[in-house]
Amino acid sequence: MNLKKSLGLALAALAVVGGSFGAFATSGSTTTMGKATVATKIAPVHINTATLAQLETLPGVGPKLAQEIIKHRPYKSARQLQSKVKGIGPTLWKKIAPYVLFN
Repeated sequence: MNLKKSLGLALAALAVVGGSFGAFATSGSTTTMGKATVATKIAPVHINTATLAQLETLPGVGPKLAQEIIKHRPYKSARQLQSKVKGIGPTLWKKIAPYVLFN
């Protein structure tokens, strides 16, 4: 049996058992690697206590922005976060909002 056929059968079995291949990621993003799509799960981040590495797991947040978030802590709300940290505007906030906790 060739590799493509084996992979196709395995994915078909997953779809029957789990509903769909994407059912394994309840929240997160997808990354295309070649022809296969891999779902990644993003853990919630407490914005006032997260480490630099934890902040960098948020979509669109790199080392510099994560450092700025840490520098201007604490935050009570999304509005306060956006006003204190240059680079977090409405567009980026929409991407990270499902993963950010303030308490």
